[in-house]
This record gives sequence, structure tokens and C-alpha cells, in this order.
Amino acid sequence: MKVTDNLTAINLSLAIVYILVLSFIFPELPPLFNTLLASLCIWNLVVTLLKRNKPNAILANTLAGLSLLILFYDVGFSDTVTLFVAMLLLSSLFKLLQANTKKHYQTIILLSFFSLSTVYLFSQSLFATLVISMLYILNFALLALIESKHSLKIAAKDSCKLLLLALPLAIFLLLLLPKLPAFWQLPGPKLAKTGLSESVDPFDIANLSNSDELVFRAKFEQHKPSPPYYWRAIIHDEFDGKRWLVSDILKSQQVIDQTTSAERGEPLYSYQIFAEPASKPWLYGLQLADSADQDLKATSNGLLLRKRFLANSISYTAQSYAFSLVDLSRSAHYQNVQLSLAKETNLQSQSLAKHLYEQHNNDDQAFYSVLYDYFANNNFSYTLTPDPITGNNTLDQFLFANKRGFCGHYASTAAFMFRSVGIPARVVSGYLGGEYNQQNSYMSVYQYDAHAWVEVFIKNKGWQIFDATAVVSPERLNGSLSQHVQLNNEFTSNLSFGLLRLSNIAGINWLRLKLENLDYQWTNWVLGFDQQKQSSLLKELFGNKQLWQISLLVIATVCLAFICYFVYLSWPKKPESPAHSLAKDYLTVVHWCNKQGISVPSNQTPLQFLAYAAQQLPNKRTYIMQFAQLYSDVRYRQLIFSAYRKKHSKDLVKLIKTTTKRTL
Repeated sequence: MKVTDNLTAINLSLAIVYILVLSFIFPELPPLFNTLLASLCIWNLVVTLLKRNKPNAILANTLAGLSLLILFYDVGFSDTVTLFVAMLLLSSLFKLLQANTKKHYQTIILLSFFSLSTVYLFSQSLFATLVISMLYILNFALLALIESKHSLKIAAKDSCKLLLLALPLAIFLLLLLPKLPAFWQLPGPKLAKTGLSESVDPFDIANLSNSDELVFRAKFEQHKPSPPYYWRAIIHDEFDGKRWLVSDILKSQQVIDQTTSAERGEPLYSYQIFAEPASKPWLYGLQLADSADQDLKATSNGLLLRKRFLANSISYTAQSYAFSLVDLSRSAHYQNVQLSLAKETNLQSQSLAKHLYEQHNNDDQAFYSVLYDYFANNNFSYTLTPDPITGNNTLDQFLFANKRGFCGHYASTAAFMFRSVGIPARVVSGYLGGEYNQQNSYMSVYQYDAHAWVEVFIKNKGWQIFDATAVVSPERLNGSLSQHVQLNNEFTSNLSFGLLRLSNIAGINWLRLKLENLDYQWTNWVLGFDQQKQSSLLKELFGNKQLWQISLLVIATVCLAFICYFVYLSWPKKPESPAHSLAKDYLTVVHWCNKQGISVPSNQTPLQFLAYAAQQLPNKRTYIMQFAQLYSDVRYRQLIFSAYRKKHSKDLVKLIKTTTKRTL
């Protein structure tokens, strides 16, 4: 069956739907395939606006086959979720380009609902949710347009009413219907934009300062500790001459920590983390972190890891404890001093370390202090754009020639020098600081806050943080990298265009912070409403009732609500009063006449009845006839019912109803 009504509106609207979907998904797809999808959208727009014929089946099928080859070549098979999304979008756009029957458009709109839902695989932000919600409304309106002759505006209004009607029910079910564990789950997309690598090249880590993606938010439960905030994520204990790695020995030791709270003592502070999807399972905590969350595991080194679902946002509560003073085991001591893979490299750095160590009587604590002094007094500088260094002795070149580096340069060099004199040391990668929000008392940590530092084991003191940034660029220890005044020009020039890049303008920075607050509330109250929070809410409302009892009560409440709604729809309605205010004034006059014993004959028009009433009430004849003339002018002659005429109508009604003789 051909679609004739609203064809242009349906085609244009579906093209807009897919263009907006692509605007959210295009960072996750390869450039060539993005170009293909954009071309199909533009082709459909041109065909619709210029009223050209759609491509025939042979041409469309040939292009579809070529497009599949591009899909498999450019997207590949490594990420099945992204491949599925790409195939869905491609098939929907080709179907739209060929559609000419009602059944075709019904199929495309059905596919559009799935296409809109795929956006949530990659973005669950408040902005994305608002845009996709509006597109859902538009999609429902298009479904109605296929079967009706109404305009798109009327269909969209009806669609919006249906959504508003369903919204309270959806919120009720979200809050009170107990969540069940997933029976199955798709693997998440592998294109997470945040997180750190288990392999740290100190001369590449500066590239992380180019990204302004949010990594996590932290909210302290009681008091916020003083800076600096070293958010530990990964420990790297093996150096191959260029990169710091997580050794196989350390990986084998990443077992769940069995230490009890009594053995650790009182936690220094507790906090809640809202973490974004990441490419690796490592999470974030201060000092020795621990968490009771069932989706996390805490290792003996005080690190936190996800157990599953890397592509999901996650909320967890953590506690931090002080580093233990227990001595290192012989194997751990050896693992944190060995340089077997880099023993013949960076000989100048090794020589300098041994000279300083011997000069201070082979004292570990003295060497720890003098190394700080060395970086502070030899013209080293902190930069986001370090000069490239290559070769087998990169640490020597940095230490004796360049002297301009990012955190990774200093961490790698310091850890190497500590190990050169037999002091256990390891590089830790994570994040430093964060942007504190005064209004809601939380801290936002971004990808550009990525940092590397050294943890050194000093006898009788345990693990200590060594971070040359503290003496080379002390301002970096307070707040976020975005708040570093001296590096502001380098920082903003590294970023892509966005609100953060223009944050030196007061108005734009105010807008950025307001949007950040809204996104935090969305993350906290909606995305962060997990099974644990729901269980606490249900316990407060229903006490210790079983989940099946709560589920039954919720379902019964929903069924009762539907029954009441259908009874309301079926209940006899009173006749609606006239919408026109002059008609309401006329009914007021009729009601008053009925009280005077003058009823309205069923076969008379309003003007005939007013003439009859004027005959029966001679003392009101003048006012009734004036009202009749006004009624005739507005209702029959279509004169504008102006403010003056409205007032005149009200005055005439009052004069008709009053018993005192008055004149206008």
C-alpha cells in the first residue's frame, strides 16, 4: 500500500533522527564508515527535498553489498557490539533510501527505536538522554503519521502526552520493582575513552593531557582531606629500559586482600566514587584502598579492580588506610630493586645515583631527601609538551640535557635511581588532584589529570610517596591540571574546542560549572541508582519483606492503576461547556431566565430565544437586545471579540441579572 500523506515529513524526520544518532556514535566508528553513513543520510535528504526518484532495487542492492565490504574491512570483527550497531545503522539507512510503502516505513520506524537505544551503549549523559528522549517522541509521532492525515505538530503533541502519561509509571517501576540480575549480557564496546595502560612509557604519558574526558567523581563522606590527592590505579614494578610494566610476579600476587578492618585500624577517610567506563579493570582509591562492593575486589597492595562490566559506569564506596609498616618479604624486596632488563642502560643516571648515595653515607632517608634537592636545584621544569627523546638512554638525556618533562619523566627517572642504589621503588600511575565543586562538595577528575609518581620503601617507615612534581611544579599538587596557572597556555592549546578551553571567560566557565552540576546530579540519582541503593530504599519502605512480596505488591499497584485509568476513560462524561467566553455568557443569561420561569424551546436558535426573552421581560428588553446584537456580531458576523466587547458582554449580563434599574 502506497504512502501518500505526510511522505515528505516522514522522510525528513527519519533522516534527522539518524543524523542525530550518528552525531553521538561517530567517535566510536572508523572515519571511512562514518563518511558512508553520512552520505546515505544526505542522499535521502536530497531525494526528499528535490522530489527525485529513489534508487531502484538493483542499484541499491549493489551499493549495499559494497557497503558491507567497507563495514567488515573498516569496523572489523574484534568488537561485536560496535559491529552490530554499525550493521543496524547501515541496514536502516538503506531501507529508508528504498522505502515507498506503509510496511516499509513501519519497519524503518521500528528499527529506529533500536537505533536510538544503541546510543546508550556509548553515552549515558544527561544531554544524550534528553536528545534521545525527544527523538523517541518524534519516532512515536512518525508512527502515528503513517496511519493519519494529521500534521507532524499534532502527532508530536499526542506523542508527548503519551510519554508524560507513561513517565510516572516508569519512575514508579524503576524505584520500587526489585532489580533482577541479568540473564545474559552483551559484551561492552571496547572503545572506552578513559583509563590507564598497564604499560607506561614515561615519554608518552603526556599525551593524556590532551583529553578532557571525565574519568570519575569522588565525594567524601565526612571531611575532605587536605591535598595532594594521589588516586592510585596501577602499580608498575618492572622496567625494561624504556617502559614500566606490571610484572607477571605482581599479577600473580593480585589476590583479594584478606586483611580485616581490625588489623588495618581505623580508616583515614571514606568516600564514594562514580567511575566512567574504562578500558581496563583498574579503579581508583587513595593510599591503601578497600571496598565492600560486591562488583569490586581489593588487592593486598591496596588497589581496586572491577570484577566485570568494564563498559558500564560504576558507583562504589571505598575506605582508605595508612600504608603498613610491615617489612617487605625477600621476594618483594628483590622484585622492587631489580633492573635486570635495563642494567646496561642509562649509566650516567646510575652513576649519579650511586655518587649521591655514597656521599650521604648510604642512608636511604638521606638519599630520598637529596634526590628532591637535586631536582629542585638543577633547573628542571614541568611541561605538557616535552621534547621527544629516543634511543636506549632516554633517562640520561632527560636528566642531563633536556630537563623539561611531564610527570612520567620524573617518576621513571627517580624510580630508576632509587633502584640503582638498592632502595625498593615502584612507579604508580593514576590521577592527581581534581576539580572541587563547592556547591555539591564533590571532586571531578578528568583524563588530563593522569599522573605518575614513585612509591619508595624506606626502612622503619614503609612505603613513601616520592613525586618530583612537588619541587619542580608545586602548584600542580593543588586541584586539577586545568587550574594550573603557569601551564594554562599549554593546557588549553592541547585541548580540542570546547567549554573548558574557553573557561577563562567568566560567563562560559559559569555555564560549564552549571552543566557539570546537572550531570553530577544525573549520575548520582539516576545512573548511580543501583541494586544496592534500591535495596536500601525498599528496606526503608517495606521493612524486612521478601523480594517476591514487594514485587507482587508493586505489580498489583500497577494493575490497579491501569484498571482505574480505564474506568475513568469509560465513565460517562458531562457535556463540555462551550469554549467561547461569549457562549458562556449566553448560557449564564439562559440559566437566569430559567430561574425567572422562561425556558428555552428546543427548536430555537440563541437569537430567537433572546428575542423571546426580551418580549417576556420588558424591563430587561434593552439589555437583552443589546446582548443579542453583540452575540450576532461576534458569533455570526465573525467580528473580533476584543477586550472592549468582552467587558461589554460582562456588563450586559450583570445588568440583565440585576433587579435595580441601571443604564450603560
